[in-house]
Amino acid sequence: MLLFGPFRFDAERLVLYTGQSQQLLRPKVLQLLAYFLAHPNQVIKRETLLSALWQHGEFREAALTQSINELRQALGDNAQSPTYIRTLPQQGYQFICEVHAAKCATKRAKQIGVAVSLVAALFFAVDKIHAIWPLSSSEQIQQKPALLILPLQNETGVEANAWWGYAIESELKAQLQNHYQLKPKNQAPELLKLPAEKQPHTLALTLKPRQQRFILQASLDGRTTDVIVEQLGHNFSEIATNVLFALEVTSDHENKTAAPVKDLSDYYRGLQALNEHGPELARSYFEAALVRVPEHLPSQLELAQVAWQQGDVTQAKARFDKITLGDTQDGLQARYHLYKGTFEKAQGEFEAALTSAELGLRAAQQSQQIELIASAYQLQADIYWHTLQWQDYTLAMNAAYALIGSRSFAYSEAQRSFYLANPPAAGPQEKNHLNLVQSKKVLSQAIDYYRQISANLELATSLFAYGQNYLVPVNEGEQSLLEALDIVADSGNEYFKVQVLTYLGFYYIQLHQGEKALSYLDQVQIHESFLPATEQLQLLKAMAWMDIGLVKNDQNALHNAKRQYHQLLETDYISPLTRANTKLMLAWIGLKLGELETAHTLTEQALTEYQRFELADVAIYAEYTKMYIHLKQGQPEQALALADSDNTDAHLMLFYTSAAAQMINNESLAAHSKAKLSALRNSDGLLQQLDEFTRLVGHTDKNILDLLDAPYSVYCQSKWILE
Repeated sequence: MLLFGPFRFDAERLVLYTGQSQQLLRPKVLQLLAYFLAHPNQVIKRETLLSALWQHGEFREAALTQSINELRQALGDNAQSPTYIRTLPQQGYQFICEVHAAKCATKRAKQIGVAVSLVAALFFAVDKIHAIWPLSSSEQIQQKPALLILPLQNETGVEANAWWGYAIESELKAQLQNHYQLKPKNQAPELLKLPAEKQPHTLALTLKPRQQRFILQASLDGRTTDVIVEQLGHNFSEIATNVLFALEVTSDHENKTAAPVKDLSDYYRGLQALNEHGPELARSYFEAALVRVPEHLPSQLELAQVAWQQGDVTQAKARFDKITLGDTQDGLQARYHLYKGTFEKAQGEFEAALTSAELGLRAAQQSQQIELIASAYQLQADIYWHTLQWQDYTLAMNAAYALIGSRSFAYSEAQRSFYLANPPAAGPQEKNHLNLVQSKKVLSQAIDYYRQISANLELATSLFAYGQNYLVPVNEGEQSLLEALDIVADSGNEYFKVQVLTYLGFYYIQLHQGEKALSYLDQVQIHESFLPATEQLQLLKAMAWMDIGLVKNDQNALHNAKRQYHQLLETDYISPLTRANTKLMLAWIGLKLGELETAHTLTEQALTEYQRFELADVAIYAEYTKMYIHLKQGQPEQALALADSDNTDAHLMLFYTSAAAQMINNESLAAHSKAKLSALRNSDGLLQQLDEFTRLVGHTDKNILDLLDAPYSVYCQSKWILE
């Protein structure tokens, strides 16, 4: 037993204790701790740890970072002032806490009579870990060969036969999942773009007509086989077994016990309809499936999901409550908890949603299905983001990234990038995980792929995320969002439609087109149970009226916005962040109306909340708003006291700093700030204002501060190229 700080570590069994309580950690995290304890006070390079513990795996770097973070969290360590694990930039890590070996008085130790050294014990633990403790699910998965099953190519000439592909694919997955790391279909766009040597094994399926029968052609790694299909009936298991046997693929077909044949054709037709058309058409197929097989849990689950997506909250709750899992397969249990957790999150029931996410993660890990595990981590990240738990959010997104790479951010993170309506992706100081360049590439590939295979709902999801990526030119992003709306409007997925309409509203607010924003926001019809979305809609409608008032100097519009903001502050449900955002925007209205003291008080309140929740990217709005107020009050020194020398990419912060410096004749600071501003894109207009301001300062009695753009001139620091 090894002792360090208040902890005890059983090096043989790889168990960490605090007092009498066992710390529950992933085996890989315990291996990492064992390695550190075997090398106390030594500087260990990242590559050394990767070679020792992550010899294989596509996302080794991210997996190591995640495990370091989890270990620090378990030990209560702080990376900035560490007690246990010190990070040495460009060098590696160092375990800096003193480690002792406890004296062993067990009967077994006396019998053996051998003192095992600290290092030897730990090396034994690391070397023998796989025999002592099973690998975690993600580690087991990554040791298996990767296999991608491509969507069935339906060459029968009858579009309605495409459902059969969903059925045979489901059976193939069931027989292969214990032997292969099955890559999800929606990962196909990026996997197929990889160099040939890095691509997974690929199983391609084609259904062709032949006289009065069908031929299923399957190919894998250069091997091809044709299997006769007498009719598109219900013998999916037998057909899948024949395909895998002919291709000499390792599977569970030899041990598979024949199950009673049930007619599930309507269920698979429902899956096809859901993917290609949406829940409106799919619902009738799932209902028909339950008529044939009333106990069919997958159909029950899809109907529960469809119900809330279509806005029927009461029916959705009833359907979820009616489902009994019993000894259901792990994968299906995971889907149940994740579907339910997503529904709870949409209602703002974050505590219940987190419980569902944790149950879903546990079942997903047992099922060893990558997409389910990653989805569970993403759901956890969404909940932590809503509840402003940034450390937990970072760990969850790291875990998703370790499994599926940048695709874990391409969708969920895009929806966090519209700042005041939603905080930026990182929440805390650094946006470590928002890789918009890579997300743009992934989404572009996905859009092309889903167009080819006519997967309309996947296409709409990709278009929606692509339109929210601010590296996409404005006109291109607008067309992407509008196409997504066209698709989803006919799908019956009302919740998705609400999301697209809501974002379009914010999109046009950013472009200072308040009337156009309202034209989309007014189309939103949402059930009152969806509290976060309802709150966001209220905020954006008030923003649209505020934009009209600010741009057109329309007093009625400003007072309308002000009234709506106050109504939002008085609602029973309002998140802390929305409350802060609302106060900041009320301050902007106060600025426009000349109410400087009111604006200052509201800005202070908003800034306090932003700083409390470590929202630096949003706090910058409040900080430069305060700077502007001080400038308007003739207090340039106070404005400069708020300037952040570390912030080099907030246009208005640099803009006001340069103007304030000019007012007190600090030409060096004025020039320095102006130079930083000129290095930013879309700064030409601000630079022209500074030139005019510099020319007039001290030479006119006019209120030259009116030359400067006010804080409300921009709602998003997104550096768009306005075309």
